[in-house]
Amino acid sequence: MKKIAFILALVMVFAVALVACDETPAESSNPATESTPAESTPVDDESTPAESTPVDDESTPAESEPEEESQAPAAEVGELISAGKTYTATQQFRQGGAEAGWGWDENAAIAYPDEEGVTLTDGVKEPTEEDDYAAAIWAGYSYLVPDYAGAHVFVIDLGEVASLAQVSVWYGTEVLSNGIGCKNSTITVRISEDGENWTEVGSVATGAEDELTLKVKEFKVNFSGSGRYVEISVARDGWAFLSELEVYAAK
Repeated sequence: MKKIAFILALVMVFAVALVACDETPAESSNPATESTPAESTPVDDESTPAESTPVDDESTPAESEPEEESQAPAAEVGELISAGKTYTATQQFRQGGAEAGWGWDENAAIAYPDEEGVTLTDGVKEPTEEDDYAAAIWAGYSYLVPDYAGAHVFVIDLGEVASLAQVSVWYGTEVLSNGIGCKNSTITVRISEDGENWTEVGSVATGAEDELTLKVKEFKVNFSGSGRYVEISVARDGWAFLSELEVYAAK
């Protein structure tokens, strides 16, 4: 009997051990499951922020367009309206003889005169092969005149207020002779409706080099405005030989 009781006790102990072994794996699996947190996916989702697109959009400012529109576009060029119009001009050089050192002489004749005050609006602007700077097509203006203030100034009276688009200055080049040309000059245009209040509408630099294949070169100033009087200023520390000044209306 004692043996049977001893055997039954061993069986019960063995059974309890088996139950304990079965429960241990079940408990270990729960921590393993909890060791992979569900929060990992949200972290990955937040690592790619949705704000990146707005930042890129804001990096291209909309202010670039107003900069392009800050200057009014030039008007479309229409007909020539300055032909035959009267104008005033800066004083021309009166060149004395050897006694005056070939300098200024108020009693001498004008050198390279503007014939009858119409040379610059008579429509003749292209010289012939024989023309040099002494030909009648040119009006010559010198820095040697006593009242020279750094620019030769011309004011054309159109007769009435008009919508304007372009001014052209036909300027002699070094091909004429003696190295006299249009290089290193600046042409500035102003307009006025009453001859008293002026608005600068544009300028053009003639550059450091002449086009040596031409005797005359055209320089254009394009703009948009209205006026009766057009002032053309030619700044140069030297001689300037011009054949024509043109003003074009807007279409």
